[in-house]
Amino acid sequence: MQFKALTPEQSQFFEENGYLVVRNALDAEKLARVTTAVDRVYERGLAEEGLNRAGAYEKRDCIGLDDAFLDLLDWRETVPYVPQILTWDVQLDTSHIIVRPPQPPGTSAAFKAIGWHRDGGIATHELPEPLPRLRLKICYLLSDLSEPGRGNTRFVPGSHLLVGQPPRDEGEIDPRGTIEITGQPGDAVMFENRLFHAVGPNLSTITRKTIFMGYSYRWLRPLDFVVQPPELMEKVRDNAVRWQLLGGWKSDMAFSLPKDSREQALLERMRTLYARLNDKRPHSSEHRLVSAQILDLAKAYGVLVDARRGITRPDPDH
Repeated sequence: MQFKALTPEQSQFFEENGYLVVRNALDAEKLARVTTAVDRVYERGLAEEGLNRAGAYEKRDCIGLDDAFLDLLDWRETVPYVPQILTWDVQLDTSHIIVRPPQPPGTSAAFKAIGWHRDGGIATHELPEPLPRLRLKICYLLSDLSEPGRGNTRFVPGSHLLVGQPPRDEGEIDPRGTIEITGQPGDAVMFENRLFHAVGPNLSTITRKTIFMGYSYRWLRPLDFVVQPPELMEKVRDNAVRWQLLGGWKSDMAFSLPKDSREQALLERMRTLYARLNDKRPHSSEHRLVSAQILDLAKAYGVLVDARRGITRPDPDH
């Protein structure tokens, strides 16, 4: 996964509002592939399960159902932002398809497919406020949601910083400051767990299709799975990023006391070279050679640490 830095403006907007819209996150080819895969899951689920009580179809832990979904796990246009908002020590928390057909005629504009809430399940009630940032979701829009009233997600910007519920004026159906997120197919919406959000009715003729990829710290339990099946883990065995995101681990302490194996290897190599340096005569050619090797390793180590922390630095040689 190639690093892609948040701009200062994006970072500030997210910190102040709790969400960020990434336009054209999916190119046309990826959008078509993901949409086709979602359609297959939806058609099969509709035949076998039908719609839920809110008139929608949902499929949790969908990551292993199609390789198109697996590609979103570390998608280059969005996921590099995740460690800059959380840390490098993250995992997939949820993968969630939601399809919302048009509501029946006569549905009230006050209808809520999902009421106002924060993400995180029981943690939002058991943890004292102000709540910490624990999770982050990326919602990929697969339908034309360029206008309100199409089952769009509603946010109260800045409510991730609130203690308690967002204020609501008397007689209003939504809290003060509510916005409805609009976007084109292929756009992505990133938002954190503390942000109050809801879903209004789909009063259009368009079926609203979305797929969510959620991420959290690895020391948390994922929301919709315990462990991924062995066949899926085997599929990503040679991809270190995907393997970690799907819950892979190398030791029992990996989740609470994580270590970057590349960083550890560089540190061990530097320790070995420092020991050799003591055996070299100062200012000799051998001493200069080993010193140069240590310097190169230190630079490489710094790059890894910066990447983990989401920091980019100018190349000092240019």
